Amino acid sequence: MKKHLIILIVLFVFYGCKEESKKTKSSTPDTHETQTPKTSKKPKEATEKIKEVIQDVDKVITKDVDIKNVVSKSVDKVYIEKLFQFSGIPKDEYSEQINNPDSLKKLIKQVAKNNKKRLPRRKFPLKGPISVAQLTSKDTPTGVSIEEAVLLLQNELKRDITPTKLKKVDSISGTNLISKLSEKEAKYIIRYANIYEGYKLRKLSNYADNLHSKKEVTLFIDSIKSELNNYNSGKIKASPKYKDRLVRFIKSGVSTLKKMKKKEKIAQREFKKLNPNLYFGDEVGETFFSSRVRAAVYLPLGKLSFADKVIKAQHPNLNVLNLNNVLGTPDVIEDLGAQTITGEYSLGKAGTLVVQFIDNALTDVNGPDLYIFEIGKVEPTNLEISKDGTNWISVGKIDGGVSEVDIAEFVAPDDLFYYVRLTDLEEYSALPGADVDAIAAIGAAMRLKLDSKVLFETGKSELKPEGFEALKELAESIKVLKKGNVIVEGHTDDVGDANFNKKLSLARSKNVVIELKKLIPSNQFKWKEKGMGESKPIVKNDSDDNRAKNRRVEVLVVPN
Repeated sequence: MKKHLIILIVLFVFYGCKEESKKTKSSTPDTHETQTPKTSKKPKEATEKIKEVIQDVDKVITKDVDIKNVVSKSVDKVYIEKLFQFSGIPKDEYSEQINNPDSLKKLIKQVAKNNKKRLPRRKFPLKGPISVAQLTSKDTPTGVSIEEAVLLLQNELKRDITPTKLKKVDSISGTNLISKLSEKEAKYIIRYANIYEGYKLRKLSNYADNLHSKKEVTLFIDSIKSELNNYNSGKIKASPKYKDRLVRFIKSGVSTLKKMKKKEKIAQREFKKLNPNLYFGDEVGETFFSSRVRAAVYLPLGKLSFADKVIKAQHPNLNVLNLNNVLGTPDVIEDLGAQTITGEYSLGKAGTLVVQFIDNALTDVNGPDLYIFEIGKVEPTNLEISKDGTNWISVGKIDGGVSEVDIAEFVAPDDLFYYVRLTDLEEYSALPGADVDAIAAIGAAMRLKLDSKVLFETGKSELKPEGFEALKELAESIKVLKKGNVIVEGHTDDVGDANFNKKLSLARSKNVVIELKKLIPSNQFKWKEKGMGESKPIVKNDSDDNRAKNRRVEVLVVPN
């Protein structure tokens, strides 16, 4: 941890000096509000900047007397990458972070501050100057590197090396470096066959604790099996301990799958018991799980239940945010080759996130109505919901290991909500801020929208030829649910007489229902038409573009 902290401080000071020497100025604010992440205009140049950062930090660190022992460029890169991981962005987006030095410096400062208190507990003085270059070099009397000697001895004994066997390691490599180390120092250096094993195993363990679906567990098991095959075939060099841990991960994954299947049946049965009319069939409904499979949550709309769009994100330290991580289904398993969990979004201390449900809506049902999938423990977070993204209802605080929320006492029956706002409550954490993987509406209704321009001529209620084609696609989406109440609402802009607009919107909704009934000839659906006229605009009628957005037909499918 001391090395980690020093690296962060050195990088912070180094870049502060570098920015000053270049006499560059930044007007970037402390927080960033956006709908979509920024992208680098010059990706090649950004990649070179990453290399430059790592090279420069390597030069600075290797001159530091206190940490030069057992410090390598490879390890330095790991810690530099770990720095970026605090932003919650995947590896291929590090270039964006590098291109925002103000954001980077604030991030370094926050990391250093959070880890300062734990520094004394992690002191580890080393006696001998053993570098990774010395560990991996084959320029030895026997032509065998110390790292290879460690691996050979571990394979021979089928267990980890102990300090009593240090001399044998030296005899294989023809050196006397390892036997001079203390027991602690030796274990630190030769615990694994190479410097990445321990780091990778810790990351795999983190993945294993944060799998939210059977699909993710299956992907995890398959990836571990592939890694094990590479080990057995000799494609990768690793210690027997590494192999044993991979085997244990596979066994644990199989056990997790069994546990999920058992809890899945229970969750589905309990939900159907509480909400007998809110069951759209096994083809639609799907069960997801909390971290370590502590809880199972059944979603009647399955994948449609999750948030679709980020409306606003405000992070205290970062100017570049990977907002898409919080959308859709839980997806921490994106790339097991990555050195961190990447499919989540960190709010940051006191950070705020607003998401929107587009093809579904949040509504009150019996039992929990909303579920927040987090990585690791549930951080204290304030939750609010809204119909329009402007007027908010405070639902309260999420904490204590529970991420499910019942909105019953805060809303009226049949109310529909399309926005959720999360605000971190600024409590201390090693990784500050709640780490959100996904947000799902348990009590959900399907919501579909069509542009009136596609369906009708101006001022007319008869369907256009292309309107029939659009309704065919919409009907396929509705059929997935098997049953429900279908409410078709017609909407207009504010041009013309309000009474005429109301009658026009009702006539349009009736014609849409007539056609949908032909396309979905099932008696499991009940139909209702509404003419809303100009009474419910989604944006202000202050421009041609906005008026076009308000001219629409909305289809809502709710339980019957």
